[in-house]
Amino acid sequence: MCASTLAAVAFLFASQLLIAQGGVESPRAEGGVNSIFNATIDLNTTRGVIKSENDKRSYRYLVLDNQLRVLLISDATTEKSAAALDVNVGANQNPEDRAGLAHFLEHMLFLGTEKYPLAGEYQEFISQHGGSFNAYTAAENTNYFFDIDNDQLDPALDRFAQFFIAPLFSADYVERERNAVNSEYLAKLKDDGRREWDVYRELMNPQHPSAKFSVGNLTTLADRDGRSVRDDMIAFYQQHYSSHLMSLVVLGRDNLDTLEKRVRARFSAIPKRDINISSHYPSLFDKQRLPASVAIKPEKELRQLTFNFPIPNPDQFYEKKPFAYIANLLGHEAEGSLLSLLKRLGWADALYTSIGLQSRKDAVFQLNIQLTPQGVRARDQIVSLVFHCIEQLQQRGMSSWRYSELQQMGDLNFRFQEKSAPIQTVSALAESMRLYTPRDILRGDYIYSVYDERLIKKSLSYLSSDNLLLVLTAPDVEPYRISALYSAPFVVRAGIPELLDLKPAVRKELFLPEKNLFLPKRLTVKPGSLLDENSVADAQPQLILDSKNMQVWYAQDQQFMQPRAAINLRIKSPLVASSAEGAAQAQLFAALISDQLNEYAYPAKLAGIDHDIVANSRGYDISVFGYSSRQGLLMNKIMEVMRTSKFKEERFSLIKESLLRAWRNQNKDLPYQVLAKQIPVLQSAPYWSNAQLIAALENKTSEQFAQFSNRQLIDAKVDALFYGNYFRAEALKLAVLVEHELLGRQTGRDLPPTKLLFLPKGTDKPWLYTHPLEHGDKVVELLIQSPSLSVDDTAHMMLALQLLQPAFYNQLRTEKQFGYVVAAAAAPLLNLENSLLIVQSPNVTEEKIIQEIDLFLDEQYTQLSEGFNANQQSLIKKMREPARSLKEQGERYWSLITTYNNHFSRRLELADAVARITPDSLADFYRVVFMDKNRRLWLTSDALSEHENFFRVNDLLMHKQQMQSIAQP
Repeated sequence: MCASTLAAVAFLFASQLLIAQGGVESPRAEGGVNSIFNATIDLNTTRGVIKSENDKRSYRYLVLDNQLRVLLISDATTEKSAAALDVNVGANQNPEDRAGLAHFLEHMLFLGTEKYPLAGEYQEFISQHGGSFNAYTAAENTNYFFDIDNDQLDPALDRFAQFFIAPLFSADYVERERNAVNSEYLAKLKDDGRREWDVYRELMNPQHPSAKFSVGNLTTLADRDGRSVRDDMIAFYQQHYSSHLMSLVVLGRDNLDTLEKRVRARFSAIPKRDINISSHYPSLFDKQRLPASVAIKPEKELRQLTFNFPIPNPDQFYEKKPFAYIANLLGHEAEGSLLSLLKRLGWADALYTSIGLQSRKDAVFQLNIQLTPQGVRARDQIVSLVFHCIEQLQQRGMSSWRYSELQQMGDLNFRFQEKSAPIQTVSALAESMRLYTPRDILRGDYIYSVYDERLIKKSLSYLSSDNLLLVLTAPDVEPYRISALYSAPFVVRAGIPELLDLKPAVRKELFLPEKNLFLPKRLTVKPGSLLDENSVADAQPQLILDSKNMQVWYAQDQQFMQPRAAINLRIKSPLVASSAEGAAQAQLFAALISDQLNEYAYPAKLAGIDHDIVANSRGYDISVFGYSSRQGLLMNKIMEVMRTSKFKEERFSLIKESLLRAWRNQNKDLPYQVLAKQIPVLQSAPYWSNAQLIAALENKTSEQFAQFSNRQLIDAKVDALFYGNYFRAEALKLAVLVEHELLGRQTGRDLPPTKLLFLPKGTDKPWLYTHPLEHGDKVVELLIQSPSLSVDDTAHMMLALQLLQPAFYNQLRTEKQFGYVVAAAAAPLLNLENSLLIVQSPNVTEEKIIQEIDLFLDEQYTQLSEGFNANQQSLIKKMREPARSLKEQGERYWSLITTYNNHFSRRLELADAVARITPDSLADFYRVVFMDKNRRLWLTSDALSEHENFFRVNDLLMHKQQMQSIAQP
């Protein structure tokens, strides 16, 4: 049972559904070089770990007697403790006739150990103490991780260590987890990433382990004559799960000596076995079969051209990073770049470089170009353009100053690295321990040690026309083959298009980037003592400008001491908010502005200053984050482009079609994601479905759009936040720029209010919304809505959900085996707290799922008091957790300004409200809110047979006039 996180539903409210248990199979799934594990090192020597001068954590690297490698992290301020263990064994070590066995093993490890035999004990313990857990199986490693309240780290480590000491592998759960793995496989049958990977697998050298199926299904995990899958799994575990092939990271508040004592006590018992994992693989692709061209017909409306160049594993060069140097130049997006020319020709929308298909020995350097329909027709010319750029690098691209820019930004980003969540930190570092020497565990991703022109040229030599698998993905492909596991239609032929000589005029448009003017020059953290007279560095933003059309909030950071700042703007436009037509055109406007800014802003992104411009249902959100010294340059350009907003006809047409295509494709996302995205459409206003947006935009002409662009800022208002490394006067200066550039004529038209639909009371049936989907799985989601916006109702909803989460997962996923996707998750809409129960199943009808969810909710009423105190205290701690980084603090402030009307003490008030909850008050809330079947909104992917048992969605939409306006800035 793979416990990887499913990237979950992208709600309007930007929440994520954490679904514990999932597998990783992707052409970009990272394996790892075996240099650390198979190298000869002194296991009795503790080597110093190099850390940033600004890193306040303490680190200790050590090797236990059983040769388990350990990194300890002491952080007195951490909001959670966490641990991760990475095993240097993955899907590539599966036996020849047991595809998916490593993945299946990972599932089974979660289901009880000799010391803690109950199948759901680990999950329940982690959940009731404010934690989360997960894992993933990749090509060359398996990574297990969790976080938890600080005072529960030691008992959590005890449970975690038993996975690798004495797991039960209970026979009672073998069949269930086989079905779970198969459900995961079936759920992704129409996923284009998996389908593409399936085609790659069929074209690889069949002797290479990456050519094997990694997820597994009922066939590959079936019992065989005289050999059960359980026996094979236990044999695999006993052969491969050895302490010397493992890396452990533990992060907590205790000092290093205490952490070391705990780790030695818990993990020294992991057995060391006599095994080494070979890295002597055959070639990833048969050299005699390259170059070759492949065309794949996707499920979604996708068009892309991917250049795959087999290369040696790049991790062996991590200190010099030659392929990162090459990727930086080929993937550049400024004037003179390949992407710049392709966009001007109308052939491409985007371009990416990456390393994929990585194993212990080799990998693939990938250049992926997102094509327009015209680009598909011009693909042969694009191939010639790509190889001209590669030739340009060979002839003129070797420059020490270009490497120095990468080196400078790597050093800065390491020096000023912000904290990530503890669970992310330990998982990433456990994997880094496989790749880097002990001293470089923390800085391995950032280090550019020395410019090595010879190595760069050698690396570039792999990007040749005779070492290429060229893959076209497009809807109009005419296939003659179908891949075996995911039924992906494709066609393959030998060779690639003949390379053409480019015209001189075209050659002139392709040139290497100039020096980056956005590289930070001033990295001084501005002292609080220089604030305006009589001012102090407050703990929360202050309103420094309050005019008729603009409110500006400001806070100078005095906590994280970073030379960075966060700028957030919300432009509120009555024209955008008034209709689907306005909202659709706003989305197009944001896309066109981003497109027009790209060449100028891309160097800023490379220099650590990122920006985003997105449309929302009432206007636009603009954000800029990064090193503060050059943010003003970017802000000036953004304002200038938004004010002038003149777009070429061809870019208008191409980006409009790209946006329409993206909306159409969203209906082919994973089914549970598609359904969840309907909730804000049904429950809030203004908000529009993709179908409404498509209908509003598809017939718009450039002339009509120009009229919208010219009128949309009439009566517009702006909320702004400047937070970080700015003085008050600097923030005001930038705010005045925004006001001068964007805010103009005012006619007195007000912004339409934001409204939410509270489900009508006193009905005799639950509500049902059906959204048909072309997918074999059945999907049911249940929205349970908080009865009010009050802090007490919000607190009760949050605690009830926390208590339900592990039980819901265990009962419907582990015990009843309804499907791979089972979750109970928070689903807030604006400032209204809600809970969402999700089941996506390949083998159970929607009627049955609804019955079981109803039964589950009824049964839980008598069990709410179990674990009440632990869950209550955990939730209080969560609400009182401080932000871990300047970026996170800025996001919190902005959310409180835009969603909670500048209510900066909301989290603390929520913590106090949770503390006031009693078992009786929670039981009363649960009875009224969760058990009232007539206040439920069900969403399904299939029309149910018993229509009379539900109010249909049309009835619900009729009640939209009962929507309540909410206080929304």
